[in-house]
Amino acid sequence: MIRKASSMIELVIAIVVMGIAVSALPMILVQSQNNNALALQQEVILATKTKLGYLLSYEWDINSYDNNASVSRVLDTNASTSANSAFYTTTIRRIGHISADKRRRLRDDMKAPTVVGSANWGNIALSDLDDFNGKSETTTVVSADMDYIFNLELNSTVSYISDSPSSGTYNNQDINFTFNANSTPAHPTNIKMITIRTADTSHNVNIVLRAFASNIGESGIAKRAW
Repeated sequence: MIRKASSMIELVIAIVVMGIAVSALPMILVQSQNNNALALQQEVILATKTKLGYLLSYEWDINSYDNNASVSRVLDTNASTSANSAFYTTTIRRIGHISADKRRRLRDDMKAPTVVGSANWGNIALSDLDDFNGKSETTTVVSADMDYIFNLELNSTVSYISDSPSSGTYNNQDINFTFNANSTPAHPTNIKMITIRTADTSHNVNIVLRAFASNIGESGIAKRAW
């Protein structure tokens, strides 16, 4: 009678293969965790960029929009002790403005920008970038395969930053300008910094993105006259 059985070599090979599979399991789990962490980070970055783009769709300042011309105008920073003297003006045009129709210029009423405020989400309509200062928003992110679900808290900060050159003036041909995001004067300048700080509720991921908006208004659209 012939009896079929596994040889000792086959048994040893099976044990070795099982040992390799078991030893590789921790590495597989670690790689899976790393992939989830990367996906989480990418979701946080995307949510922050989306929020930042949404804020930048608002007016630079509540006084920027000129209803008579239906365009955003440049505002007068003459009242500011933080803005460089080259921006001071007594006319609707300042240094660098082209004296021509449909070009960038100040409003006819020479309005100045407002100080950074803090509007009430529920009671006051959000009108400009300033209104998002100090605002917090929570959103839930769910992956398509339900592999992870987490909550994000997005905190917005809007502030003026210094627009003065480190040497020379804007009247000179050559100037030096040191961009300093940490210089945040209380008086209005010509540059606003928007900061979005985003973290998940467990604080495993923290992302900070910044954007900058300037007091440059916009040019009017040329239209055919009939």
